[in-house]
Amino acid sequence: MLKMMKYEYRRGIFPLLVVITALAAAELLFVIGIFAEKNLLAGLGITFLVMGGWASFMFVLIYGVIIYSQDLKNKTGYMVFMTPISNYKIIGAKLLSILLTGATLVAFLGLLIVVDYNLLKSHNGGVAGVELVLDDILGTRGLSIGSVIANVAGFIVVALIQFYTMITIAYLAVSLSSTVLQNKKIKGVVSFILFVALYVLVSYIAYKLPHLGKNVQVETMLDAMYKNIPQLILYVVCMIGSYIGSATLLTKKISL
Repeated sequence: MLKMMKYEYRRGIFPLLVVITALAAAELLFVIGIFAEKNLLAGLGITFLVMGGWASFMFVLIYGVIIYSQDLKNKTGYMVFMTPISNYKIIGAKLLSILLTGATLVAFLGLLIVVDYNLLKSHNGGVAGVELVLDDILGTRGLSIGSVIANVAGFIVVALIQFYTMITIAYLAVSLSSTVLQNKKIKGVVSFILFVALYVLVSYIAYKLPHLGKNVQVETMLDAMYKNIPQLILYVVCMIGSYIGSATLLTKKISL
């Protein structure tokens, strides 16, 4: 399974490098704007970084699903699924490779955030001054910069788990449509409709679930995540169920 995961990860190296290069270009624009004292360039750089960061994760979702869909109808995919390992391991390797790709992007974006933060902080004390103002404002409401950062970090972790749930649901939608339609041209449209329907259903259930610890003082990321425990349990169950469903359909129902 480890070899299969490496193979799947390598398949996405070139597109991943393209995304990282685009983010690096936006970062360069921001850095030039800071050192040249051109607020417009710096603002454009930050804007492109934010938009590029969001787009890069959508790329992970779309590219990962497209590769899986193509493998179900192309000869190269036939060779992948004919390898002497179970379809559960193959699907698992594909999903783990997507997770590894996402982790690579998170690490790169995290590095850029740290660099940009320290760059702004050393540039005329800009961030340091903002920190003092924010600390005073938050202090009047019984909050601190640390608690806000913990809330944001917890939100990001929950969002990433939710995002990975989207990927596994997309895999299940592709598997379901392939079961019924095989290589029909309309399969892609049906897959998308199934994905939207399943994801809306999961999102609706998550919305209806209660939030815990409304009066808990947030000091750490775990405190921020505590209130979303029911939603996180739902997402994990959906991940596991979608993975098992995709692998089972591939094994018993889909003719490659």
